[in-house]
Amino acid sequence: GMGGVGKTTLAKAVFNQIYRSFDGSCFLGDVRQKCLDGDRAALKCLQEQLLCDTLNRKTWEVHNVDRGISLIKERLGLKNVLIVVDDVEDKSQLDALVGERDWFGPGSRIIITTRNVNLLNGLRGECEKYNVQVLSSEESLQLFSWHAFKNPSPFEAFVELSNMIVSYVGGLPLA
Repeated sequence: GMGGVGKTTLAKAVFNQIYRSFDGSCFLGDVRQKCLDGDRAALKCLQEQLLCDTLNRKTWEVHNVDRGISLIKERLGLKNVLIVVDDVEDKSQLDALVGERDWFGPGSRIIITTRNVNLLNGLRGECEKYNVQVLSSEESLQLFSWHAFKNPSPFEAFVELSNMIVSYVGGLPLA
């Protein structure tokens, strides 16, 4: 879905609700930003974070992306893990971090957020997609009001201005 619609917020909420029922878990946030210009060093760091978080270790040294892939398969292949890969932009990011379903043990769940739904079309195996929709005008006004006024609707003096703002941001009231 489009930027600012709430994909990351939704993924974090789901992650926080269910991570305790897995052997290990990891939330890899803002992958697109961390991997600007196809940065292989950034992918290696993300692989290290994935291994540390899911295996509950302080540090893990990955020498290169290909070795990282091997380590992920070896160490997580039998584990029931929850992994969120947030804001993925390129297939190479998925390939390096969560490549194939059999990299992880039975019952594992991989959640991917992306602006590019075509990235998900190439995934093999069971893949459920959820497209986050922008809010309606009423929902936008309510969310905006909660943040601006700590109230479900704007104060009388700010009704017109609040409606203008909500109209301007088009369903993304926190943008």
